[in-house]
Amino acid sequence: MIKKIILALFILTHVFGTIHAQEEEETKTLRIIGQLINATNQQAIPFANIGVKDTYIGAATNFDGYFELKVPEEHIDNSIQISAVGFTTYNSSLRNCLEIDTLRIELQPVNYKIAEVEVTAQSLVLIKMLKNAIDRIPDNYLQTPFNYDIYYRGEKSENQELIREREAAIRIYDNKGYVRENAYQVFKDRSYRFLQVRKNFETNSLADGSTYLDELLEMDIVRSRGNILNKNHLNFYDLSLERVTEYENDSIWVIAYKSKRPILSNTSDYYATSYSGKIYIKLKDFSVIKNETHVVASNYSPQGRSFYVNPKRQEWKPIKIEYDFSSTYKEHFGYYYLSYVDYKRHHELENKTSGEKKELNINAEMLITKIKTSKPEVIENRAYYENMEFDENFWDNYNIIFDGAE
Repeated sequence: MIKKIILALFILTHVFGTIHAQEEEETKTLRIIGQLINATNQQAIPFANIGVKDTYIGAATNFDGYFELKVPEEHIDNSIQISAVGFTTYNSSLRNCLEIDTLRIELQPVNYKIAEVEVTAQSLVLIKMLKNAIDRIPDNYLQTPFNYDIYYRGEKSENQELIREREAAIRIYDNKGYVRENAYQVFKDRSYRFLQVRKNFETNSLADGSTYLDELLEMDIVRSRGNILNKNHLNFYDLSLERVTEYENDSIWVIAYKSKRPILSNTSDYYATSYSGKIYIKLKDFSVIKNETHVVASNYSPQGRSFYVNPKRQEWKPIKIEYDFSSTYKEHFGYYYLSYVDYKRHHELENKTSGEKKELNINAEMLITKIKTSKPEVIENRAYYENMEFDENFWDNYNIIFDGAE
């Protein structure tokens, strides 16, 4: 009898040990580090997409072209694809990439002469291209509710000194998907909650909790109408075909635009005085795969770009305000989704009483790390405060914007 009990215990221990080992194996994370280089001039390629095929697992290169990709071991037989607008696409097996400590990947730039493209009455042709892109949004972008998880990083500097830094993992719920509406309705349709956060300051007020995340979400120009993708505003822009290039082996038209009449309804900025940029449209299906915008403004409200601020209540008078943002999209199982947003804001201010001058710089970015379209988690509100304990293990297995080479 005793022998049978011992044998049973041995079997149970072996089974549970095997299950535990399998669970550990399933949660093991593979790590790839690399740098992306322009093969022609050896310069870094920033903000490129790094993705694992047939998943939404991905990362982006930082300003110096470096990236770190963390992949669950279950995907070890998948391939990696690295793509940047204007360059050839890199493909390799995950196993091959793991054999090298730090990958150095060179991409060849690709541009075609505009003379090779038959463009007559160029402005009319470009307006037609933009109208096609707008009309195809329901076909190219999901029109039903979904979640996406994002990695967010924000920095605020005063007179070149970093005073605040925050990183966070956030889950966003979009109640409509890419159904285009005005900025207020889109704001109502989106909500989010924090999954994890790490920062160098304590949150003591609503101002402390400000993440600029709402403004980053506004820069998803496909989702709302207050931008170049509005048929009613196209005649307000000077348009030109800057170049023809490629992205993931498809032809891309890069259309430069400049607003002749920057107003709230076509810039989403109450104080915009100059609004210009470039929009990248794929010729095959008229999908928007990238947008870059530069804005000059006369003032700014802490509540956001679209709000009015009473100048009499401002302690600091704006001398110079400008900002840049870029948004990148990528395809996932037949639909395009936001992939990465980068936002850089610069203010020069003067104290109305003392005459003291200061500079403020705000940098924020978000990388979409996961998409969920089936039974998405419904999130009712926007969480402006984070209240959770730091989880080091979470960050060890989470894809972020890499800080540099190791």
